[in-house]
Amino acid sequence: MYENMILIDRDSLESLQKQIRRQIAMGIVNRQFPLHRPLPSVRRLSSDLKVSVTTVALAYEALKNDGFVEARDRSGFFVNPDVLTEPGHTLKPEVPAEIAAPPERIDYRAFFRDRSFNRRRVVKPADSLVRYRYPFVCGLIDPSLFPITSWRECVRDSVNAVEVPNWATDYSETDDRLLVEQLIQRVLVKRGIVAHPDEVLVTVGGQQALYLAIRLLLQPGETIGVEDPGYPDVINMAAMERVLVQRLPVDRNGLVLSDNFCGCKCLFVTPSHQFPTTVTMPLERKRALLRITRANGQFVIEDDYESDISFNKTPPPALKSLDDWGNVIYTGSLSKSLMPGLRIGYLVADREFIREARALRHHLIRHPPVNNQRSVALFLQRGYFDRFVAKITNIYRQRCEVMHEALERHFPGASEKPDYGGAIIWLKLPEETDAGVLHDRVEAEGVYFETGGFTFSDERNNRNHIRLGYSVIGESLISEGIEKISAAVPEACVRRTSAGA
Repeated sequence: MYENMILIDRDSLESLQKQIRRQIAMGIVNRQFPLHRPLPSVRRLSSDLKVSVTTVALAYEALKNDGFVEARDRSGFFVNPDVLTEPGHTLKPEVPAEIAAPPERIDYRAFFRDRSFNRRRVVKPADSLVRYRYPFVCGLIDPSLFPITSWRECVRDSVNAVEVPNWATDYSETDDRLLVEQLIQRVLVKRGIVAHPDEVLVTVGGQQALYLAIRLLLQPGETIGVEDPGYPDVINMAAMERVLVQRLPVDRNGLVLSDNFCGCKCLFVTPSHQFPTTVTMPLERKRALLRITRANGQFVIEDDYESDISFNKTPPPALKSLDDWGNVIYTGSLSKSLMPGLRIGYLVADREFIREARALRHHLIRHPPVNNQRSVALFLQRGYFDRFVAKITNIYRQRCEVMHEALERHFPGASEKPDYGGAIIWLKLPEETDAGVLHDRVEAEGVYFETGGFTFSDERNNRNHIRLGYSVIGESLISEGIEKISAAVPEACVRRTSAGA
């Protein structure tokens, strides 16, 4: 097994012993050898490399003297764990520097300089729930609230002898039928959407649903209208496809209807729970938007962001539910109401559009994991999802009240409770506040929030906005966390020039 890790060059000026010694040392530093398992024995390695036992023994002895390995009685040689904790540990001087130095490699940073996909995007720390005492993180679910027993039951049943044949096949041309049925009956119906199974496509989260829609609707050089402020990842997707972006203003009722978007082939909107401001578009404006886009022959991509978490018993209808022409492409996911890591999203549109989207999905990922689809389908079918959403909705409503009261105490009039629901409040800080500086100031005290400036087309003049999530922070910690943010604001004030420096 070590033949491809330790390569012997018999034509090299470097001795065999030094070649073995150098490559084992480099493998140790690069953590290619496990700490708690012995390195290959002298006899085994000499046989594998076809060199003498003496050569390998001398190499090991030199590695031991250098501190790379340690010998244990009757157990062999092991990696010395100290070598992995000593910064800057290098090979001994007697190994020529030109041999020990890494070979010249391709400069990928220069290669991607003018077309990098590593754009500024919406990300969250992977360890946010353990690193921060006050995690005002958006888009996550408190693991302590999740019905793990019910979920374990569904996962177990999804892999029993009866269910396995349902997903142990290629699902490129279809999706789990039970999941599609449950999405139609338990999720879409709440949004007022009536859909046939041929009009629903399961995706790897809502993000993939958005990408499929943009890729299918727009050609390079065409224009998509995006809310301002709006979802940065949609702008990134458009840029990746060489699609032009026109930013469209938002007011307290969502996207402002005007002649500004007449040149757009497609609009991207978040009408139920606008990203990031959380405002909800009134019914009459939704109808007006559909009239305008139909008259202009425009498509609309509707991202029904956080649609499941509604504080009202009768939530406002989705834009798609009012669409009688077929120009609305509806995207959603269960990430904000089930678990983000499951990556279950969906696309709802005309069946011909879904046929093309399914073909494109095939070329990208073939299909989402079918065992996950079946587990989620059972979770929905047995009513566990509805009960869980009802539970977290009540908890979020209480946390929202506490959050709003704390914000009114420290930042009066700077935020509003969401009209629709969800788990986020959009806060406008004092004008001179730089949210990035504020973030760094409070992070040391265990506070985390998301800055909002980069959701605007003019970030320089909108650095004083933040997003505060309350889905994972305990209710008792909300007021204390807001107080810490408020106390640090004076330290985060910066002078702005008229040009928005």
